[in-house]
Amino acid sequence: MSLVLSQQYAETFPNLVSQHRVKPLDSARIRLFNQSLATEFGLADRTVNALREWCLGNVAQVGHAQKYVGHQFGVFNPDLGDGRGVLLGELSNKAGELSDLHLKGAGPTAYSRGGDGRAVLRSSLREYFASETLHHWNIATTRALALVSSHQGIQRERIEPGAMLARVAKTHVRFGHFEYCYSERLVSEQKQLWQHVMQRCWPALVDAEPVEQFRAVVKATAEMIADWQAFGFIHGVMNTDNMSICGETFDFGPYTVFDTFIPQQIFNHTDQRGRYSFLRQPSVGLWNLQRLSQALSLIFPVDALAPVLNDYEDFLQQYYLKRMRKRLGLAPGDDADAFKLVGEWMGLMQRFEWDFQGSFIMLQNILRGEQAMPNDTLFKAWYDNYMGYNERQPELSTMAQSNPHVSLRNHHLVEVITQAEQGNWAPAESYLAALTGEPLSAEELGHWQQPPMEGEQVNSLSCSS
Repeated sequence: MSLVLSQQYAETFPNLVSQHRVKPLDSARIRLFNQSLATEFGLADRTVNALREWCLGNVAQVGHAQKYVGHQFGVFNPDLGDGRGVLLGELSNKAGELSDLHLKGAGPTAYSRGGDGRAVLRSSLREYFASETLHHWNIATTRALALVSSHQGIQRERIEPGAMLARVAKTHVRFGHFEYCYSERLVSEQKQLWQHVMQRCWPALVDAEPVEQFRAVVKATAEMIADWQAFGFIHGVMNTDNMSICGETFDFGPYTVFDTFIPQQIFNHTDQRGRYSFLRQPSVGLWNLQRLSQALSLIFPVDALAPVLNDYEDFLQQYYLKRMRKRLGLAPGDDADAFKLVGEWMGLMQRFEWDFQGSFIMLQNILRGEQAMPNDTLFKAWYDNYMGYNERQPELSTMAQSNPHVSLRNHHLVEVITQAEQGNWAPAESYLAALTGEPLSAEELGHWQQPPMEGEQVNSLSCSS
């Protein structure tokens, strides 16, 4: 049984793609394979084997690199596109819904700008772990299907092992696709592309008014970023070419999740001014949506979409509060009082430089009587208000479902990557199991729950991949 992929996007938008044949890595092997995700697409064993051959680049099938542009660190760059990725085609899940299957690190494309078109094991592992962790945390994200490693060396800051990552997404259309159509005055293509996105991501809105369609994009973007803020996730490079039109976390580069909560800290060493810092993510999301609305003025009246942008902050705040109510176990009640409690909680986290995820577990343990309350008047005052707001025991079951015991930590990723580069994949499999709620021994689980010790903190991350 062969694997059948449709070529809907490439056939519909020939002016937005360039044909590309995957260039396999030397002595490549699949090291991680997401069987649960494969099952969602109803793939039988023989089909999975065929899919593995696709992921290895062993099937002589033409894929397509996509053309787009974008604003990078606030500056428009017209010379962008899939420089190392190829859209293999579309897969259909059991419900008949299509998703993109994309391979990163597939060799130089028409848009590689002189680059080698490759990905390295370090960045590929980081994306695999991030996307599957965020999915487990119920945050909208692309998914990792398979990771292929090789002994073939790839030159970055150092020579690193090469890799390819098979990625699944609702669509790989970015804000930058619409910016490209706008810059080239491709009116027909942009109209078709917008309808393609609606059909793929919001089929119920295919015949809706443009303002309602755009509202769906604004809402999805706001809710994604609200989730990032609620879980201490820093994307690191929120360029418009890294923004999925359907609000999925996309293109993982120098991302991080807070250990110690220091909200002003900048992790991307190329972002000296902190444009993409944790505190600025919400405002950058709006800025990017403004660039999108400008691009869409090619097909929609300028003043039609502008009012929708005013809804962005409300969408973000309400969804953020919804998430934080669950994380803190807040009962239904006055939103203003709840926001005040959340804000004061974040202030306590910052004041005492608590571990971001660990602080919520600490609160659960205090409520259960398993841990002593911090001996601090500010905390005690907050706790009294917190208990008064709830009027009864906070919703511990909701907290337990919402607060991960194992966080995505840079020092653990360093350990996993170092071992994988040496050929030991056991730590990667163990940490991935811990992050996604698979059963582990108490010893293994305890190891992955540990925050970094002094000297283990990773404070600077690179964009290179």
